[in-house]
Amino acid sequence: MARKPSSPLEGLRGLVRDLDAGSRSLRHYPQVPMLDQVRREWSELRSELQVRRSLRAEAPADGGPLNSAVLVQRMLDMMQATSPGYLRHFIDYIDTLSWLQALQDGAASGGDAAKPKRIRKPRTGV
Repeated sequence: MARKPSSPLEGLRGLVRDLDAGSRSLRHYPQVPMLDQVRREWSELRSELQVRRSLRAEAPADGGPLNSAVLVQRMLDMMQATSPGYLRHFIDYIDTLSWLQALQDGAASGGDAAKPKRIRKPRTGV
């Protein structure tokens, strides 16, 4: 019969210790051979959809030769014609950078909101 913990914290520590001991017996998670193939196919499908979406986007008609939207559209068209595989790799790279930027922006804004502003009390005459 298991002894009753004297406090909830001790009970939680005991549970964590028991679960940790059980997890050490498993060296790693079981291998799922098809998982790598599904990940690879999903990545290719997502990249292909992003490439199609970006190639369908139209550059502004009145954009000059140095307009960034015109230059990006021209670059994507040339990459698609020259090396579609590299274009997919490039889109994946840009997608990762965009995801990291969003993650960093979220962390920066979350840190400010979590910290309450300190209100200064006016000094009284000493």
